[in-house]
Formats: sequence, structure tokens, C-alpha cells
Amino acid sequence: MNPAITRYERIASFAALCVLLFACYRVLQPFMFDLLWAAILCYVTWPLYAGLRNWGLSRDWAAIGMVLPIGLLVLTPFVTAAFNFTEDINRVLHWLGESSHNWPPPPAWLKNLPWIGDSAVETWKSFDADTGRLIKLARQYALSVSSWIVKQSIGLAGELMHMGLSILVLFFFYRDGERVAEHAINAVERLAGEQTQRILHIVRTSLRAVVYGILGTALAQALVSILGFLIAGVPYAFVLGVVAFFLMIIPAAGTLVWLPISIWLLMEGETGWAIFIALWFLLLVGTIDNWLRPILISREVDLPFVLIMFGIFGGLLAFGFIGVFIGPTILATSYALMLDWLIRKEQETRVDLEIDQQAD
Repeated sequence: MNPAITRYERIASFAALCVLLFACYRVLQPFMFDLLWAAILCYVTWPLYAGLRNWGLSRDWAAIGMVLPIGLLVLTPFVTAAFNFTEDINRVLHWLGESSHNWPPPPAWLKNLPWIGDSAVETWKSFDADTGRLIKLARQYALSVSSWIVKQSIGLAGELMHMGLSILVLFFFYRDGERVAEHAINAVERLAGEQTQRILHIVRTSLRAVVYGILGTALAQALVSILGFLIAGVPYAFVLGVVAFFLMIIPAAGTLVWLPISIWLLMEGETGWAIFIALWFLLLVGTIDNWLRPILISREVDLPFVLIMFGIFGGLLAFGFIGVFIGPTILATSYALMLDWLIRKEQETRVDLEIDQQAD
């Protein structure tokens, strides 16, 4: 009877454990991605936290020293955009409702250009009719688009709350991260055995490749874009900066931000500022990813860009705004682990073939 009782007890214990884990999952489900995002941030920025600890700071003060700048860097542009969003939409509607939006006359120097002066002036004047049609079309759809944007802004406010919660959780991850890391490594060692260090290395480099190389570069470009908008006096600069953050992930997609703004400045007669915005993006913002991304991205992981794109947009659709960070991270880590597994299998197969050939 004792073996039977022991077996039943084990089954009951396992069932109770499953029920307990399911209950924990149900409780934490609304915050699952907040916890995951905080864990990702903690993992990729841990060397900076360790540096603060080496300077003699306590765990609490070192955690505060990390959380404050990260929170300001991540939340400030989005919070500012959220507060200015209503005012910016009213500005757009007021501008569209104005009676006249005249394309400025061609500058005098344009006609003096050799060979192409006359055709350039005619092309410039043709923009007037095209612009009028675009403004008329924008007026027709302005109210419906603005109502859709307001609904999306409500969803963005919810995402900002989740991001704020992630920053709060990040403090505790820093403070207690060493103990959590020990438990996590022990769990991976039980599952992966001798491959633990290789797997952890792949996960670490993949996370840094995505967070630093892709999203970090886009954030830097968005911040520089906001600075340019503020210098030129462009309204709703922070909203445009948020849009630029998403577009800068895609090569050359930043043109969708600065080109309409330059055209709008031309229509307002601000030719100098229109040229400034064009040069600011072409010579500064557009070149940041050429030198910053290779510095930030890990050279040890070769990630296909299409994988990053699917991760960003798929994560956005599946998990909301936080999925922009989580989606590509999950795909990049899975890809790197699968690639490492395939390479090791090919190497083992090659070694076995060589052994068989030597035996023959």
C-alpha cells in the first residue's frame, strides 16, 4: 500500500502545483509584459548598475541611480506628447479650417538657375494646385481622422501606465537582481546542463542587439528630431517625435516625417526654416544610424533585418506598444538559439562523417 499511497501523493502534489502555478499566472497575467520588459531592461543595463555598485553605492541608491535616468529617457517624450496631444490636434484642425493655404511664390534665385530656371519655376507653380487639392481632401477626412486619433491616444495613455509600472518594477529587479539571477541560472542549468553559458551568452547578445542597436538608435534619432522641431518652432513637436521613433526603425522612413513638415513650412512662407528642417534630417538625423547602430549593436549576433521588422510590427499588434520592444527581442533570441543549435548539429554530423571515413 505504501508505494500506491506515495504515487497518489505525488500525483496530488503535482496537480496542486499546477493549480498553484495557474493561479499565479492568472494573477500576474495583466502585468506579465510589464515584468518581462522590466527584466529585459535590467538585463541589458546590468553592467551600468554593477559599475555604480563598484563605486560604493548601496543596492537601493544604485537602483535609484539607474531607474531615474531610464525613466526620464523613456517616459518624458511620450508623457509630453500625451499632454500636448489635444492642443496639437486642435492646431491641426484650425489650420485646415483656414480659408486660404497659398503656396508661396517661387524665390527669385530659382528663375536664375541656368538651363532649368524656367522649368523649375513652372514646376514650383504647379505645386499650388496640387497642394489645394490635398488640403481640400484633408478637410473632408479631418474630423473622422481626429476622432480615431483621440481613441488611439486613450490606448496610448494605458500603455504609458504599463511603462510606468515597468520602471517601478525595474527598481526592485536592480535591487534584488543578484539573487534572482542565481535562481534563474540554476533553473537554466537544470534544463540545459553544460550548454547553460552558451545559451545565456546568446540571450544576452540578442537582447543588446535589439534594444541597443535597433530601438536605441531609433530613440536617439527621435530625440534629435524633436530638438530640430523645437528649434524651427514646429508645433506638436513631441507628437511628431513619437511618430519619428516608430518610423526611424525602418530605413529612410523618416522622410515621411520631415518632408511634409518642410512642405508645410514652405506653404507658410518660412523658406529658411523649411531648408533647415530638410538639412537637419538629411545631414544629422538621417546619418545617426550609420555610426551609432554599429557602436551599440552586438557584433556577435547577425540578425536579419526582416526578423526585426516582423518582431516590431507583430509585437505591436499582439501586445500593444510594449510589444515594440518585446516582439523583436523574443524573435531575435529564438533565432539566435535555433541558429546555434543548427550549427552545433552540423558540426557534430561533420565530425561523425570524418570519424566514419577514417574508420573505413
